[in-house]
Amino acid sequence: MYSNLKIPALPHQFSGKWNRRVYRVLHEIGKGANGVVYQVINEGKVQALKIGTDPMDLLMEVNMLKSVHQRPGQQVGPALCDVDDVVINNRTYTFYSMEYLAGERLDLYIERVGRDWTPVAMVQLLSRLEVLHAQGWIFGDLKPENTIMARPEKSLRLIDFGGVTKIGNAVRQFTEDYDRAAWYAGDRRADVGYDLFAAAMVMIRLLLPAEEWRRIKKGTRHVHTLCDIIQENLLLKPYRYILVRALNGKYTRAETMKQDLMDSFVRMQGTKLRKKSNAGRWLGSVAIVMMLLAAGFLYFQRM
Repeated sequence: MYSNLKIPALPHQFSGKWNRRVYRVLHEIGKGANGVVYQVINEGKVQALKIGTDPMDLLMEVNMLKSVHQRPGQQVGPALCDVDDVVINNRTYTFYSMEYLAGERLDLYIERVGRDWTPVAMVQLLSRLEVLHAQGWIFGDLKPENTIMARPEKSLRLIDFGGVTKIGNAVRQFTEDYDRAAWYAGDRRADVGYDLFAAAMVMIRLLLPAEEWRRIKKGTRHVHTLCDIIQENLLLKPYRYILVRALNGKYTRAETMKQDLMDSFVRMQGTKLRKKSNAGRWLGSVAIVMMLLAAGFLYFQRM
């Protein structure tokens, strides 16, 4: 890990050493383990810019952003705009600029619109992970703080790619609350199961009230403890099959976990609708729910 304390503040305006693009710095967005992110303006466009002390570390993220094919409507993260160096106090620092994503952090979004939207957001999250995994990467440091529900399209995107790791290598960055090794559920080798364990933990956090999540974090850290909590908690129990499988490393593809989640959600909605309507209307409603889930946004445009 590299301390962001070694990174001096960016000047109010500067030019890249090689590409000579001019950046005007607006403010700091946040700090990570390997760099600091700023909101900047370049050629009249608002962008995010990440600067760090270790060029090889940042170039790993750049290579991932370059290599992952992001189709329109299925973007995994921000689009890469520029890679360059900047000289500050006679020292050279590497940076890259990327598309600035305006929106809400995933946990804050769910808090605002309601927990019923959690499985819908998770379908989108698993779709993003599916793209990364297919191209040989895992996200690594998966948590709500590293996801955003981008406006205006209400599309979930991943941000902060400091933990991105090639499958088969040691995970580069992690957060203990979502780390399977910290919960004695496996090691820190980069594989699909590592991300899907973290995805299950994200879903648990989104479904539970804040005080219950804090209590889980402070309790005994073991995968068996998590499974017991899922079995007993009414908010988590409907997704017991999916969560327990993910926590125990039974999923080898994000697509499979996503399909199980969609099937579970449709069954739950079907049960609710069956109590309120006749059989014909129930079947039609379930078909609509299935199609919208498959598209990955389920009426997000209305939120």
